Amino acid sequence: MNDLSPRRAPLDKARPQAADQSSKARFLLADEQFIRYGYDRCTIRAIAAQAGTSLASLSRNWKSKRHLFEEVFQRHFEPIHKAQHENFDALERLGNPGVRDIVEAFFDSAISRSGSEGEARHSHMVYCCALTDPSEEARSITRPLVTPVRSRLITLLRRAVPDVDEERFFLMMTIVLGTYLYPQAHGSRLAAIMDFDLSRVDWTKASGTLADLVSSGLAR
Repeated sequence: MNDLSPRRAPLDKARPQAADQSSKARFLLADEQFIRYGYDRCTIRAIAAQAGTSLASLSRNWKSKRHLFEEVFQRHFEPIHKAQHENFDALERLGNPGVRDIVEAFFDSAISRSGSEGEARHSHMVYCCALTDPSEEARSITRPLVTPVRSRLITLLRRAVPDVDEERFFLMMTIVLGTYLYPQAHGSRLAAIMDFDLSRVDWTKASGTLADLVSSGLAR
């Protein structure tokens, strides 16, 4: 009996690890369902079926689809927004940044992921799909996630162009945010129309190129 008792500890330690792996697998299935079908057509029932578990089992962890996707989206938005805030922090330590540097700091953390592979690419796809999903409920989930970094972007750009009137500044922001979203969410569609090989793009440099184009246009 004494020889057997120490063996229980590794089994106990394995249980949280197994639970973590199970949750990760379910998050990945939720990601895949969302990328393929969009928010409104994605269901907890389908995720449970694909995971080989019951709806009741999944519901013990997430009381609703919204509850599940609040966690799903946060997992993918948080690393990008953390990097954007760090970029903004670095700019503010240097003094009064110009439009180009602010725009590149905002673009870089997300656009550079467009050419990533594996798990990073998967995460970036969820991020892009979530930002452009037409569902009002999806938007109500992403809105509080994006608001802090977008508000900071707006504040920094406003300081950089204090003499621009409100209407022109609003239009400037549509250019910045449109340039941010389109290459990530719809770049492959445009590349197909133009018969352009998207794999040729160096996405680590693209944020700087886009920042150059945007800032030179805004300066006119």
